[in-house]
Amino acid sequence: MNRVAGNSLRGRVLTYVLGSAVLLTYISALAVLDAEENVPHANIRSIGDALWWAVTTVTTVGYGDYYPVTLVGRLVAVGLMIGGIAILGIAILGIVTASVASWLVQQVGEKTVAEVQAADATLLGEVARLAHRIDQLSTRLTPQQPAQSPETTAHSVTPAAPALVVHG
Repeated sequence: MNRVAGNSLRGRVLTYVLGSAVLLTYISALAVLDAEENVPHANIRSIGDALWWAVTTVTTVGYGDYYPVTLVGRLVAVGLMIGGIAILGIAILGIVTASVASWLVQQVGEKTVAEVQAADATLLGEVARLAHRIDQLSTRLTPQQPAQSPETTAHSVTPAAPALVVHG
């Protein structure tokens, strides 16, 4: 059950991170295109150029073939760079680290469960063996005890307790 929950959580986190990266890239491409498309010396003039620029920027490749020339375009670029590092760098590193740690904990947990089950089986076998031995000993002791009749019990003498002498 924990394995399914762990895989589900990791899958959801990965989906959110990748979705955020795609959304950040697309919004940044639209923003830089809006800021750059009508500027005379700008080289980002179509949605294809803007998407290419955004993808190379968010992944920190930055070929330099497309770049913003306006202040607004450059501010969008700075935001995309910071967001790209935050989402793709830190988040994916965190996901990888958390996945490895989760996998290790899961492996140790499964090994521990197997060890506990083996120890339980050994102990249950020992308890069953001891219970059988107790039954054997009880059976041996039962016939050796003499049966006491009501007359024997009524006439039996109980030894007296030693008298306590006090010297004064």
